[in-house]
Formats: sequence, structure tokens, C-alpha cells
Amino acid sequence: MRVERLNEPVRVRADFAGGVVTPLALRRGTEALRVLRVNARWTDRRGQERLHYFACTVPSGDVYELCLNAHELTWRITSVTLEG
Repeated sequence: MRVERLNEPVRVRADFAGGVVTPLALRRGTEALRVLRVNARWTDRRGQERLHYFACTVPSGDVYELCLNAHELTWRITSVTLEG
């Protein structure tokens, strides 16, 4: 496995139900990826900004770490762990 540290904006389709955010799919450039499983979720703060993190497995087996900045309502990929 190889981990790539990133800090790139990404488009994410997510479900916001009952106060819980669940990423469903992401678009990285022209590549559309379905989220098969959310492996972990946690929150952090940067000053007054609340950051929501998600470790998500996609069909290739790669794991994307996504970050939702709740203050700006923006998503970023912070890292990807490549399978194989």
C-alpha cells in the first residue's frame, strides 16, 4: 500500500440525515467514484472551524480521506491510500 498526502478540493455527494453526514460519491477531476463504505469518521477543529473527516473505501479498494469544512461548506481530499 502507498499513502499519498493531498490537499485538493473535491466534489462530494453526501447524505445529511438526522444530523449525520455520510459521503456517497466523489468526483476527482473527471473520475467519479462511488463510496462503498465509510470506515471511520472523526471531527477536529481549526480555530473556530469544525472539520469532519471520513475514511472512505471506493470500488478499487483505495481509501480516500475526505474532509468537510463545516464553516466554509467545502470538501477536500487530504490523503489516499492506494491498494496494491
